[in-house]
Amino acid sequence: MTPLPPAPLSVLIIGCGNMGAAIAGGAVANIPTVSITAVDPDVEKARKLLPSHSAVDVVAEFDELRDRHFDVCIVSVKPQHVETVLQTAQPSLPNALVISIAAGIPLERLQASIPNLRRLVRVMPNLPALAATAMSVGFAEQDAVSEADRRIVEEIFGAIGQFCWLTKETEIDLATGVTGSGPGYVFAFAEYLQDAAQRLGFSRELAAKFARQTVIGAARLLEQDTRTAHDLKVAVTSPGGTTAAGLSVLEAQNALPSLLIKTTLAAADRAVELGKIQ
Repeated sequence: MTPLPPAPLSVLIIGCGNMGAAIAGGAVANIPTVSITAVDPDVEKARKLLPSHSAVDVVAEFDELRDRHFDVCIVSVKPQHVETVLQTAQPSLPNALVISIAAGIPLERLQASIPNLRRLVRVMPNLPALAATAMSVGFAEQDAVSEADRRIVEEIFGAIGQFCWLTKETEIDLATGVTGSGPGYVFAFAEYLQDAAQRLGFSRELAAKFARQTVIGAARLLEQDTRTAHDLKVAVTSPGGTTAAGLSVLEAQNALPSLLIKTTLAAADRAVELGKIQ
């Protein structure tokens, strides 16, 4: 990724909950030229979510921005509030690059609500942003943003994990079923692995430790090893051994492979539905 040029970049984040705070904290920690102001009605809670001694300025109301203008605006509020907050913030965004992370709100709808803003991007990060290990995906119309705008998006979301561009806006909903909701599936796996350990007779505390570290260790190996997930699975599976016995159940017909396809499709379908009803 090409680093941003050494020029000040002022960023307004609307909504400083878990995701907004993760983006703000990651950006100020990793991009030397960025300055961030967050607007959130619960200033005290927002500051608690930010890293200690963070350089992010938090205000409760848009009126406190006075006549300030921002280069970039990241909208991190609930989908039903996106259009209202953008309309309120518009005086501070005359030439801003606007990035929405609200699920289910298409660019066309954003454009209709704020016709004076042209540089619009949709990004879908996921919860591991809280640990700077997010998988974020983004989309923008080709003629709406410049290459410099794209580098800004890549730099900001690269500060909280990994980022990639999608070729169609509809792929945002499809990716939501995998990357957006995927951490939930992994947490569910860890939960049920803990339950299984408890059924074997281990204490709740020890079973939780087993499950947590097993998932963490496998994920770390997947991150650091160049082999594919399939190759690593084969590496840990001895013919006729214990892992093979377990996988024979997990990978049986209508078990994990089929369930994960159904799971991701259900989440993706729901993302499409939410975009229609909001």
